[in-house]
Amino acid sequence: MQIVVSAAAAGWIFLEVINSLVDRSVLPNLVYKVLLVWYLGGLIVSVIVGWYHGEKGHQKTTKPEILMLVVVGILVLAGSGATLHHELKLKNGPSIAEASAAGLDLKRIAVLYFEDQTPDRQSQALADGLTNGLIQELARVNSLDVISENGAEQFRGSDLSPDSIARALRVGTLVDGSVERRGDKLRVNVQLIDGASGATFKTQAFEEPASDVGRIRDELSTEVSRILRQWLGEEVALQRQRSETTSDAAWLLVQRADRALKRSFTDMDQDHVDAGFASLDAADSLLAEASRADPKWVEPLVLRGRVAYRRSRWLPSRPDLMVQAIDTAIDYEDRALQMAPGNPQALEVRGTTRYWRFLTNVDDDPAVHRKLLEDARNDLESATRTDPSLAEAYSVLSSLYYHVDDVANAVLAARSAYQQDAYLRAANDVLWRLFLGSYDLEQFDQARRWCDEGTRRFGDYYRFAECHLWIMTTPGSKADPDSAWYWLARVDSTTPEPLKPYESRRCRMVVGGILARAGLADSARDVLVSARGNPQIDPHQELLSYEAFMRTLVGDTAVAISLLQQYVAANPGHEFLRNGSMNWWYRGLRDKPGFQAVMKTGH
Repeated sequence: MQIVVSAAAAGWIFLEVINSLVDRSVLPNLVYKVLLVWYLGGLIVSVIVGWYHGEKGHQKTTKPEILMLVVVGILVLAGSGATLHHELKLKNGPSIAEASAAGLDLKRIAVLYFEDQTPDRQSQALADGLTNGLIQELARVNSLDVISENGAEQFRGSDLSPDSIARALRVGTLVDGSVERRGDKLRVNVQLIDGASGATFKTQAFEEPASDVGRIRDELSTEVSRILRQWLGEEVALQRQRSETTSDAAWLLVQRADRALKRSFTDMDQDHVDAGFASLDAADSLLAEASRADPKWVEPLVLRGRVAYRRSRWLPSRPDLMVQAIDTAIDYEDRALQMAPGNPQALEVRGTTRYWRFLTNVDDDPAVHRKLLEDARNDLESATRTDPSLAEAYSVLSSLYYHVDDVANAVLAARSAYQQDAYLRAANDVLWRLFLGSYDLEQFDQARRWCDEGTRRFGDYYRFAECHLWIMTTPGSKADPDSAWYWLARVDSTTPEPLKPYESRRCRMVVGGILARAGLADSARDVLVSARGNPQIDPHQELLSYEAFMRTLVGDTAVAISLLQQYVAANPGHEFLRNGSMNWWYRGLRDKPGFQAVMKTGH
């Protein structure tokens, strides 16, 4: 027994020394794993030796003892060889062919949010800042396809396995890490993970003084780029940090503010209104401190404008406070643009805020109202020309283009938004605009693609039940009554209660059109009549225009024209019928005298 205990204790102390050297990157992790195999084998040897030569004293070596020792030796050698083979395989990583077979592209990368492992959990802002900075830096490499911060955010603290996250994001490579404090130093641990298998193929750690945040940030980018260069077998050169501040204090304050701003979204999503506004207040205070720490850095001003804009979006019931927040946001961006003319982020926030003010209709002067829309469009177009990666700016532009009936540009802007960041908070609306624009432009295959993509990603969003109904109104599609009733039930079950009275009737109208295409004319007419609204449900009488289209599918041309006459009378000057989004609906009516009269009235 004494032999076993002595061997175990001595071996464990030796392993701890090796582990410490590995932890400090003096020795590779492979050394520790091989020695661990030998340590376990040594324990078995000590048990055998102790049994034959321990308390019994010196004994003659027997054949069974020799045989057991030989077997243990063979197992230790085999285990060492297997460990070496496994580690070398991970180091080299799976081949491009293997990754392709798994349907994952190694050059499509997700950087997961680093974990704060400091005892007091006070370094999360630093961990988030390192993560965001690394995402931004890698995204600047043309040969890489890097998942955005929004995509990584949804897996923060997730219990999913790495390969499950990789499949969800459709990435071939994951970057994960942690931050921990050791005395007056910060240690950053980084690991690269094969998305197909979930296996870690490379780990690296480095330490720097806790006070030298800039060096930590730069080393992280440099080290990950080096690993990726080896992994992908190509040059991955990172440009200098996007941050233009030399103040570590200002940089950390901005990271804390960004975290508070994100927390406000979570608070509001959970209907914690007071907590949401408190988070915005905290973000604004931190950004004010950052500006004092580095008065020449423009980013705190840009973000203060974003905070004020976000506040305005949550104050529709208080128009006075909403307008005050809008004016504050625009003022911050004006000041930012004085410091850095043409700054695309400042233009994005100012353009978005101007468009929001336009939508709120708080300005009674029509000239002021039109000028807001024009200025918003100029800001957003300038921002995206300068920085084509601004997904949110493209998303807002898409909405703006729809507002002025520029459907083609609305689709292009929505496509750019989705390509730049498929994980935008507004991704469901972007996908809906992509569907709707493709449908309006008679690009029906594209419309079906976006409908299916929306259903896959946002199955509980009522629009992606509705889109399946619209697909069945298009030429060449199959009109399936059973499927139509199924999707109508999905619309009813997923539509928010305040929208349900109108949306349910509108989609019932579409079902009427589908029944007509299926040859069930009488049933279609009954459904269309039952779906009509009233002034409380449909104050602008929009349902008339939908029923008019469905009547063309039934063959009720005269009824369709009559409904359009009523619609135009209720909406004088509306451009729905002129260069509008639904012109192909009424193509069969264009040679009808009654329809020409409607067109003249509509103009």
